[in-house]
Amino acid sequence: MNPTKLTIAVSIVLSVLATTLILPILAPLIRDLHLSVSQGGLMLSLGSIAMVLAAPLWGAVSDRHGRKSVIVIGFIGIFVGFSLFTLAVQSGLNGGLTITATFVALTAARALTGAFLSAVPAGAQALMADITTEHDRSSGMAMIGAATGLGLVIGPALSGLLAAKGVVWPLLATITLCAAGAIVTALFLKREPAKSSASVQKMRLFSGELRPWLLTGILLWVAVATTQISAGFYFQDQLGLDTGAAASMLSVALTLVGATMFAVQVLQIRIMRLAPNILVILGAAFWICGLALLLSANDAHSYYFSYALFGLGAGCLLPGVMAGASLAAGQAGQGVAAGLVSASQAIGFIVGPAVSTALYEWNNALPFWCLAALMVLLLLSFAVLTFRRQMSARTQE
Repeated sequence: MNPTKLTIAVSIVLSVLATTLILPILAPLIRDLHLSVSQGGLMLSLGSIAMVLAAPLWGAVSDRHGRKSVIVIGFIGIFVGFSLFTLAVQSGLNGGLTITATFVALTAARALTGAFLSAVPAGAQALMADITTEHDRSSGMAMIGAATGLGLVIGPALSGLLAAKGVVWPLLATITLCAAGAIVTALFLKREPAKSSASVQKMRLFSGELRPWLLTGILLWVAVATTQISAGFYFQDQLGLDTGAAASMLSVALTLVGATMFAVQVLQIRIMRLAPNILVILGAAFWICGLALLLSANDAHSYYFSYALFGLGAGCLLPGVMAGASLAAGQAGQGVAAGLVSASQAIGFIVGPAVSTALYEWNNALPFWCLAALMVLLLLSFAVLTFRRQMSARTQE
């Protein structure tokens, strides 16, 4: 394997692990610190907003100053952010800070982390675009998607093991992983030659070609956020589960998402090598099937199978969006395209939980019907776009 591609994959795995290690402990941690649920939600939302604002900037910085610099700085920034977050947690648990001071410190640390969190994927995606041809772009981005899926599988499981020793242990592991990421990328990535300002100025931020891919990215992460939160409520209510049983079932379901997401992207790298638009069509179809099964299911095995379909859908959509945006942006705009794709994830996680939970309170099946309708619209839009491109290519021949 190309050593640069391998280093990119390792950096993505480490960054995803650093993010997912703390997710399972956030809810109990918020309660242990005597913070309210709304304070916890505000803390996470501000971190996501910081990520949205910073992501395009990191992409532009990588275009001007190099991908390696942005990835290394990203890991260092996340390291500092999580270190401050851990220090605030320990001070709050030990009584060194008041509840209000703990909330302010945690929110500031989370916002700092969010500002740097998009630097690693933005730099990694842009670098992958730099070292792959247009023909191999989807497979290259699928390697990043596979690394993401691997992190999503390992992170929650590792967090559970570490949390058994104490709630601070996953935080300490996160700090260690960030330091390891900075060291690995600093040692094994080559520094690229600086680009001229004239080249950077050719970037197209919101061109018509780029917009469909960014909207698809937002929809993908809205869908992921919906299945992580509202779908958990749904099968708890449908099956009449208590909190412990529902949490256990959701953990297995989300592990299935990560595993199937990883598997389909390995197939994309090794065998399928599908074009980005075909990946989007296929991914939307998997989501539609999964949502249809979720809405008609009445047993645990059917719910698990629906989540496996969600993983297959995400495994197609993620590399499709990254590769499609990369190809649409042109060579001079790779950093900005990668940054905006990273921002789409944060936007999805801001919009998804708020909208899906509001719809769920109105009717518990409504968020999934709305999501299915959006996926049908996405499938039809890209099917028409693909048909038009094929007709245009035949006309030119």
